[in-house]
Amino acid sequence: MPPQKKRSRGSNKASEDPTTGQNNEHTVGMMIDNSDNDSSDDSDDDLTFDAASNATQDDDGSDDDMDGGEVVVSTENNVSIDFLFSDPREAHFHSVKQFLLAYLPPSQPFDVSGLANAIVGQVTAGTMVCVEGEDDVYGFITALNLKIFEKETSMQQVVQYVTKKCPNSDLPKLQQILNTKNVGLVLNERMVNLPYQLVPALHSALHEDIEWAIENEDTQELRNSFQMDYFIILATCSEEKSGSSGSTKSKKSKTTYEQTARFFHNFEDEFLEQEATLTFSFDTPLTERERVDKSRKTTVVMLLERKKHKAALSSISDMINV
Repeated sequence: MPPQKKRSRGSNKASEDPTTGQNNEHTVGMMIDNSDNDSSDDSDDDLTFDAASNATQDDDGSDDDMDGGEVVVSTENNVSIDFLFSDPREAHFHSVKQFLLAYLPPSQPFDVSGLANAIVGQVTAGTMVCVEGEDDVYGFITALNLKIFEKETSMQQVVQYVTKKCPNSDLPKLQQILNTKNVGLVLNERMVNLPYQLVPALHSALHEDIEWAIENEDTQELRNSFQMDYFIILATCSEEKSGSSGSTKSKKSKTTYEQTARFFHNFEDEFLEQEATLTFSFDTPLTERERVDKSRKTTVVMLLERKKHKAALSSISDMINV
C-alpha cells in the first residue's frame, strides 16, 4: 500500500493567508548512522510515510497518536533520511521558480515568477518536499484551476502555448474540454534523486487536498473552484535513438536499423498517459548539454479525468512495490 498523506481535519486550511504564508509547516529531517529522529516539534498536522530501500526500518510506535510521521529511506551505508511534506508558503518561491525555469521551454516568454507565485499562494491544495529548518524545496505537486487563474498572465501563456502546439485534428476536442469543463494544470517537479517511494504519496496528497477543499473551504465559490473534472499535464520526455548496421556479402550494401527509446522525466507519467482522454506531443528546444548528448526532447500533453488520475495511482504504487 502506498504511503498516505494525513492531515488533521480539525483545522481549516482555507483560513490560512496565502500572501503571508502563515500555515503549518511539515519538515524533512535527515539522520545519519540511525540517529534518532526528534519529533518533539512535530505538529498535529504533520504527514506520515513509511518507506525503506535496501535496509530494515526501525518500527517506533511512540508517536502513534500523532497525525504525522516520516518517510525513512535507508541506504547500504546505513544513512537514514526522514521526509515530511509541507504546505506551500511564500518562502518556497525561489525554489519553485528554479524548478519552473528548468521545466518550461526557455524559448517561450513565460511569466515564471507569476506562475511560481500562484503555486506558493495556493495553500489549500499543494505539497512541498522540504528539509527541516530550511526553505529549499526538493519537489512539489499542485493543481491550478485554469478558470480561477485565467486572468493571470502565466496561465494565459500556458494555455496559448498548448493550444498553439495542438494538432489540428485534436484541437476541437481540446478546446471543447477547456471551455466547458473545470481543468486543473498539474505541476509536478522534483529533484532527480528524490526517493521514488515518495511519488505515490505526493499524488495521493494532491487528491486528499482537493477532496478536503471541496468539503471544507469557507465559501461555495472556493469549494467549487476545486471541483476539477480534468487534469492537464505537460510531461517532459527524452527520446534517444540507437541503431545497428547489418552488412551483406556486398561491401557496398548496408542496412541500418534504428530504434527510438522514450523516457519520461517523471516515470509515473507513462502510467498517466495510458489513462489520458487526449494526448499529443511536440518537440521542445534542447539545451547545449542535450545537443551534445544527441537526445531529443519532447513535451507530451495529457488531458485526463481527475478520477482516472487517482485510479492510476495504484498502478504506480504496484510498479515500485510501495
